[in-house]
Amino acid sequence: MQIDCPCGLGKTYDECCGKYHKGDAAPTTAEALMRSRYSAYAMKKVDYIVHTALVLDNKTAIEEWMERVKFVKLEIVRTQRGKALDKKGVVEFKAWFEAEGKIEVLHEVSAFVKRKGRWFYDESNSFTP
Repeated sequence: MQIDCPCGLGKTYDECCGKYHKGDAAPTTAEALMRSRYSAYAMKKVDYIVHTALVLDNKTAIEEWMERVKFVKLEIVRTQRGKALDKKGVVEFKAWFEAEGKIEVLHEVSAFVKRKGRWFYDESNSFTP
């Protein structure tokens, strides 16, 4: 059964972020990595979240948070650089999720860096407006 990809591009999960989660391909832009990380949260793929962060996140804390929330929608507000030939990029996004019966939104300006040809989320340079 084909399911829609949570990232919101209108593709199936397998033809969109699923290929990144399985390791069959790597995101070529910062936005693609952002979308694939959102989908990983929605699909509870904690290892992908940890392995696409510049600094290793607390895997247990991520797993616990994933179990308490349901992701509803992703909106990319803007991107700055982060194309295939760039070394850095910024993606501003809003991620809606349900927690304890309430819809909440995480609004973040995320920084991404490319190391050895692969994009990584850089939490140290990301912020919530």
